[in-house]
Amino acid sequence: MRILVFSDSHGDMESIEKAMNRFYPDIAIHLGDGIEDLLNLSKNFPLSTFFYVRGDVDNFGDSHKKELFDNVSVYMTHHEYQFTIEQNPEKIIEVLKLDSQIVLFGNTHTPTLFVSNGITFMNPGSISKVNGFRTFGMIDVIDNEYLCKLMFADLIN
Repeated sequence: MRILVFSDSHGDMESIEKAMNRFYPDIAIHLGDGIEDLLNLSKNFPLSTFFYVRGDVDNFGDSHKKELFDNVSVYMTHHEYQFTIEQNPEKIIEVLKLDSQIVLFGNTHTPTLFVSNGITFMNPGSISKVNGFRTFGMIDVIDNEYLCKLMFADLIN
């Protein structure tokens, strides 16, 4: 199973569409601030399933969501966990209560990927050119195992 993770598209549907066309994921997730961009493209990708959470500028959707993808538990939010464990160690207690293997968050426009206490944290950055480059996340799930990667949208053909 392949999952693409987008955040903070702010109207840049072209970059999302380019990534979707290149990797044609089973699942596409948008972590807020432009969820309509992904939903407007959903009709072009009938074999993909779409998930999203509300960001600061979105008018609908849940603020967080937990899903199970091939027995891998994924927690999605826009800005609830924009931290590193070193900066805010008491937050790990909250995260451990989530009982999720992967925590996805956005908002900062800064791509981030790290593991702490056995939990993988990923911020895909921004698929729009907010910081001078476009980034998104990719998660491959095979037999209850997963691999998370950060991708540069401008480098895909």
